[in-house]
Amino acid sequence: MNNNFDEKAYWLAFDNLQGIGLGTRRIQLLYKHFASLKLAWEADRIDLLEVKNIPEFVIDRFIKERQFVSLEEVFNKLKRTKIKAICQIDLSYPSQLLQLKQPPLVLYYRGHWQEDYLTKSIGIVGTRHPSNYAQEKIQQLSYELSLSGYTIVSGMAMGIDSWAHRGSLKVQNNKQIAVLANGVDQIVPSSSRDIYERLIEEGVVISEYPPETQPEKGYFPARNRIIAAFSQAILIGEAGKNSGSLITAERAIELKKPIFGLVGIPNEQTEGIFKWIRKGMAKLVTGTGDILEELKEPILDTDSNMLKQLSEERYQQKALPINKLTQERKSEKKCENETKDLNTEDLSSKLDELTVKEKEIFHKIPFNQFISIDKLIEETQTPIAKLNSAIMKLQMKKLIKRDMSGSISQNHS
Repeated sequence: MNNNFDEKAYWLAFDNLQGIGLGTRRIQLLYKHFASLKLAWEADRIDLLEVKNIPEFVIDRFIKERQFVSLEEVFNKLKRTKIKAICQIDLSYPSQLLQLKQPPLVLYYRGHWQEDYLTKSIGIVGTRHPSNYAQEKIQQLSYELSLSGYTIVSGMAMGIDSWAHRGSLKVQNNKQIAVLANGVDQIVPSSSRDIYERLIEEGVVISEYPPETQPEKGYFPARNRIIAAFSQAILIGEAGKNSGSLITAERAIELKKPIFGLVGIPNEQTEGIFKWIRKGMAKLVTGTGDILEELKEPILDTDSNMLKQLSEERYQQKALPINKLTQERKSEKKCENETKDLNTEDLSSKLDELTVKEKEIFHKIPFNQFISIDKLIEETQTPIAKLNSAIMKLQMKKLIKRDMSGSISQNHS
């Protein structure tokens, strides 16, 4: 193995090994134990067996399979497919995902990922077979929410998802995130190709699954938890009693986020969300104002001709033209590890939230240079598991930053 690869490379390598029983939770255990996935990857069998709650047979599988992984090929695959990756150790990793029981190790994306996409965001999901009313209404709601500055988060699936994306695409400078249940180089369904091509130019298509991954049944509920985490609220555009969109709503409820429901004529396609509304678990939506009022946002004076325009376009599934917004982009966002420094007031406030031990560790980390994990263990005389727990908390609060080798430095001005 080439030892010149940085820490992030090993996160990608582990992510490509999850099919051997070494899932996200167990990889997290390795990271907590070794404070580095590079060290975990290079560890011998004796050291690996010291990690609690990972069966011996899984360790043996890992030892066998890691020799067949080429880090060069992992990077080349991303390069070939024009895909970028954000790992949990990157400061640009969305903090919203850390609320999940099992946040993705890696996010792969095509397009333009921007952290401000999640400042104001609405998830829109629903049936794959919406009524004509729902098609029109979801487009209108998505359009008006985009005008209000909201990022539209959906799954690019047939039906409600696609109509939500189409409505937002009519707004100049719209913000959208499509979360997929497959690799971001796979366009599923193929009927959404026009939406996909627009999104990689103007928004972002994102997934926790590596390139070339085909969709599987179990991937969709996992995808739904990301949509829920990314969204301040969820709008269900019609849903039957067994609709997967209700899984998204359940995950949002767990995260204490409001649910809105759009319903038309009562039938099999609406009985799921009807039930939620009757039980008071979702708020009935008749217009954008219902959502903005609940979220305490100013209500827009929208274009009265919009619904008529959307109705006329209802059956037009042909590709939408790529607009010229991308020509106005001055540059892509800088390296994922770059971050804004904290000012003195922010630093003082965040330090007050730390324990005595966490403050001690923080003050051992230099400001104007990087220190390796091994050196920090030596200087703080802290067990590796406790040290790594503190480092993760400091990183979540953006009090520290990492370089490409995994070494850390204080992050403030």
